[in-house]
Amino acid sequence: MRLFIAVDLPPELRPRVAGVCRGVSGARWVRPEQLHITLRFLGETPEERVAELRIKLRQVAVPGFSLSLTGPGVFPPPGGRKPARVLWLGLRPPSPLQALKQAIDTALGPDPETSQRGFSPHLTLARLNATKGESRPGRDLEDFLAEHANFAAGPFPVASFHLYRSTMRPRPAPAY
Repeated sequence: MRLFIAVDLPPELRPRVAGVCRGVSGARWVRPEQLHITLRFLGETPEERVAELRIKLRQVAVPGFSLSLTGPGVFPPPGGRKPARVLWLGLRPPSPLQALKQAIDTALGPDPETSQRGFSPHLTLARLNATKGESRPGRDLEDFLAEHANFAAGPFPVASFHLYRSTMRPRPAPAY
């Protein structure tokens, strides 16, 4: 099973975020009920390891904190050789999430994915595909980034995180 660790976006913010999720060709928007902040992707994990993971994750203790959503961006960043593939909203301040991520990595061992490229806290809005006949997402992506550059929502409290099983179905990932 494919597992990941995430912080949920509060239900009261989901409609506000969903309200901006439109107008970009080739975007596969995240459904409002699936909006979350990924802290660590564990990937394919044998079911017999779930109990051990739960025990280790219960030992992660960091104080609660507040986050705010900020304007959008893309991965990889503009100006590179690779086209944008992920559209996201930023999070402020990033340091409490980085501390939580570090505590999780201490409990589970190093994260090979973020040890190579670092951890950039964000809320994924969409996966991007280039529009037909183009090698990169179109002008509408630039327009989206400009239109929502001053987006702000929150602050909202963060008091917990969850272990989720990722399913490739059109419904929310079940919590574990």
